[in-house]
Amino acid sequence: MEEDVSKVDLVCCLLGPTPTLYPSEKKLLEIKLFSHICSELTKIFNSRYSEFQRLIKFSHYQEDSMCNIQFMQEIIKDILSTNEYSLTGIATHTQIPEEILTDLIIGINNNPTFESSKKIFELHISVRPKLYDEIMKKIAFEYLNSN
Repeated sequence: MEEDVSKVDLVCCLLGPTPTLYPSEKKLLEIKLFSHICSELTKIFNSRYSEFQRLIKFSHYQEDSMCNIQFMQEIIKDILSTNEYSLTGIATHTQIPEEILTDLIIGINNNPTFESSKKIFELHISVRPKLYDEIMKKIAFEYLNSN
């Protein structure tokens, strides 16, 4: 994976070649996809912790707070678990300083910028394409069946 993900287009990464869109339309589509993807990934990551949360009897507020804090941590850990990238490799390919990534992983930084999150997602897409194909199929199915 020698691709410079800082130059990758999230919409094209997920949907392939798309019709020409105005920049504002493309940004709105990107935000909509990002929102749906976050929702689906949150469900996946939550399922990993559901038994733990049940055992310690978290309230719904505590569960939401825990998931918000852990979301980008989980994405980065998942990238690392593929062994395709080290933390240094993630930093290099996303052009995000390693210190910032470390702060995300250990929970010091709970609010990465949209641009940083986008770069991390783009890298995650490249290492987990089948996962994103399934998420996109689910989003498309829900969209087509809602009209």
